[in-house]
Amino acid sequence: MEVPSDKIYELFNYCYDQAKSMLQEAGGFNPFGALLTPALELNAVRADLGGAQPDQKDIYQALDKALQEQTQNNDIVASALACDVNIPEKHEPPSRDGLRVHVVSQGLSRYIYVPYRMESGEDGNDVTFFEPFTVDLHPHILGDLTQG
Repeated sequence: MEVPSDKIYELFNYCYDQAKSMLQEAGGFNPFGALLTPALELNAVRADLGGAQPDQKDIYQALDKALQEQTQNNDIVASALACDVNIPEKHEPPSRDGLRVHVVSQGLSRYIYVPYRMESGEDGNDVTFFEPFTVDLHPHILGDLTQG
């Protein structure tokens, strides 16, 4: 099913807004995501692996696996998986700190990077986001933290 572009933007915007909020409040976040059902309804996706401080890569991989399974079962038509990364230098970002959202739907697999700079303040963290940029990937369901 081809997903309307406004619904892809909705997935990205959900991830952006959630990441921004968590960066301002806590200074970081664990990987999380969102998906679109065949009825084009947006649902949040999180993974709870237990433990006080689960490994970021383990969380990402658990989310990746869950989204792949749901895609294979035709339970979802698009997904977005967000994580806090060091943006590869080859992209020449204004800051190496960044939000990366991997958006996937039929025929689309793209990383959307949003570089940011964070400074601690009295009322939480002051986060400055820079212009997003995209990196197209070979269309497949999700990726891993080391691609870039």
